[in-house]
Amino acid sequence: MSSLIKKIRTFFKVNFIKKYSTDLKKYSDEEYNQRLFKITFGRKGDFKNPKTFNEHVIALKLYADESGFERYTDKYEVREYVKSVVGEKYLNEVIAVYDTAEDIDFSVLPKSFVLKATHGSGFNVIVREKSAINESEVKSRFKTWLSRNYYYVGRERNYKNIVPRIVCEKFLDTADGKPLNEVKLFCIDGKVKLISDNRVYNGVRCDNLYDENKDKLDLRWGMPNHAYDLPDNIDEMISVAEKLAKQFRFVRVDLYDLDGRIIFSELTFHSGGGLVPLSPKEWDEKLGKLFDK
Repeated sequence: MSSLIKKIRTFFKVNFIKKYSTDLKKYSDEEYNQRLFKITFGRKGDFKNPKTFNEHVIALKLYADESGFERYTDKYEVREYVKSVVGEKYLNEVIAVYDTAEDIDFSVLPKSFVLKATHGSGFNVIVREKSAINESEVKSRFKTWLSRNYYYVGRERNYKNIVPRIVCEKFLDTADGKPLNEVKLFCIDGKVKLISDNRVYNGVRCDNLYDENKDKLDLRWGMPNHAYDLPDNIDEMISVAEKLAKQFRFVRVDLYDLDGRIIFSELTFHSGGGLVPLSPKEWDEKLGKLFDK
């Protein structure tokens, strides 16, 4: 897909979401996702008999029984699940939890920290130097985020009933000061089938994809590739991910590598919303076959 076509489709997708995401009378969840799928891929998706990876993700989003998944989706509540399955050592330190943006007391927070809304994706503020931020602007941003129900963005039901809060966590600083790399482990029926090594390379967010045997794939997942190898602790990451994924048909387990220490990030049940073009595009159907094994 050319960069121009990608930009055009992204433009229409963003505007469709803005206009129709909360209009449940006009578009059911299935119709809504079908529209987004066609904008993204230029064709109608088959969610009843999925063949591609993205179709399988949307089929799970629409038809799978995900009752109770709020506890695994909530950025704070999921910590209890992680603690019970793999242990507290894989969790980042929580500094505070706030019910409202007005509750944030910056005066008692350390120099560096991270603020996350618990009920969505991308609702984060990374603070490297507290004295450099506009506290009122940060509170205003979270006030807006907390007013939104993230379910409406992609019609993911696991977000619908989460009570919005803000969690403040310890800032994870690497020894060399470089950004953390995040490894995303795609698990089907409790087994890692695909690995995404996501990191900043030459100032650009990049991504390498690997199969279940840790062999690199000639594949791009919406981002350019990078020149790094998988982290040395990848086997431990796979073990952690498979323990956390054991009870789920499909889940992406995201883990940070902090100078060899593994830190849990989140569980994602509908990776990319089932709306991420692969390059070459033939890989979408190749990876779709993973669900048949």
